[in-house]
Amino acid sequence: MGLFDKKFCDICGSKIGLLGNKKLEDGNMCKDCQKLLSPWFSDRRHSTVEEIKQQLAYREANKAKVEAFIVTRTLGNGYKLLLDEGKRQFIVSRFSDWRSTNPDVLDYAQLTGCTTKITEDKDEITTKDAEGKEVSFMPPRYRYTYDFKAVLTVSNPYFDEMRFETASFLREETPGDASLTGHGDAFNDAKADLLAIQAWANELLGTQTETEIEDTMPEAIPLTAEDAADKTLFIFPALPKTAAELLALPRVSFQDPFSIAAAAVAALCRFPEDADACFAMLDAIKGPQPLSNLDKSFIRNRFFDGKDYVPRSYFAGAMPSNDYTPDQPYRIRVSESVHSRDQFDQGYITLYLKSGGADSERPVVLRNKPSTGEWFLWNHVGILADIRVPKKDDPWA
Repeated sequence: MGLFDKKFCDICGSKIGLLGNKKLEDGNMCKDCQKLLSPWFSDRRHSTVEEIKQQLAYREANKAKVEAFIVTRTLGNGYKLLLDEGKRQFIVSRFSDWRSTNPDVLDYAQLTGCTTKITEDKDEITTKDAEGKEVSFMPPRYRYTYDFKAVLTVSNPYFDEMRFETASFLREETPGDASLTGHGDAFNDAKADLLAIQAWANELLGTQTETEIEDTMPEAIPLTAEDAADKTLFIFPALPKTAAELLALPRVSFQDPFSIAAAAVAALCRFPEDADACFAMLDAIKGPQPLSNLDKSFIRNRFFDGKDYVPRSYFAGAMPSNDYTPDQPYRIRVSESVHSRDQFDQGYITLYLKSGGADSERPVVLRNKPSTGEWFLWNHVGILADIRVPKKDDPWA
């Protein structure tokens, strides 16, 4: 058989495309069949056709368990541990619409171990001198990443562990200030969730394992009483780089449409450095309706002529005169008007963002999912509307 001969899936019999073959130990599988396997399964190349068929039968039977699963407790923010305490079953999923993904439902008795850990990663932030060379701030400035991770070991014929990240946070050390900007209540909530996962496992297993935590812990962002009480103001220590970091931003919650509007701006700020990461972030807050190809094309077109400053303009302190450089930490306000709730009974709310480069506020539409009470990004076009050019690009400045 030649290298480019047509191949057929030994599972479903369909023809396999040129780049769609997933090799098995004794045959071939198409990418559509691969999508039906457990997301925790990682030994495909050493599996036989018969073993894959057996797993798919298990996965099909799992759908009934998913349908009957009743969530009584949720732990985590990125990936979530979902518990059905009545049936003594659990699921791990990162999707809000988790039923549609057929997550593996496991019995409490299948849990054999649990480890949890909060890790810190430190990178120096540099700047450029007059000659354009990368140099350190004086004193040095650092960016810290905190990852909240759990590993559940389980007794299952197709996988033996479930590794997942419940949250991720960024913080920065400000030059000339020994204190560190952290995430306050949101960080502590994520830490409490991880500790609760470990406590849940310890109770089931009869062990006393503790969460491993790095010595350096972030301090809370110092807030005035007025800021802390303002539910339309969102303060982010740093801009996220991934969907997990986006969802872990302080006070970002699918129960709060204002926070999802603020998260949309943070996501769009990522486009100039990593378009795919930006799209993944937007998909994460768009819920049941991810970005279409037309949506992606629109975003690319808006950034095509160097308008990477547009999303930054919504943060406090960003103005044409300073080339839309936001104050630190990032502060963004989301407001509503007398007409914001005109379609509220139909599941929509229109909120508004003030750009430092425009006289009128820009709209962003959120849509509610009644079955879960969650709000998702519905229309983001207004966020990328034209604004005044920054000083460096203005020939009349």
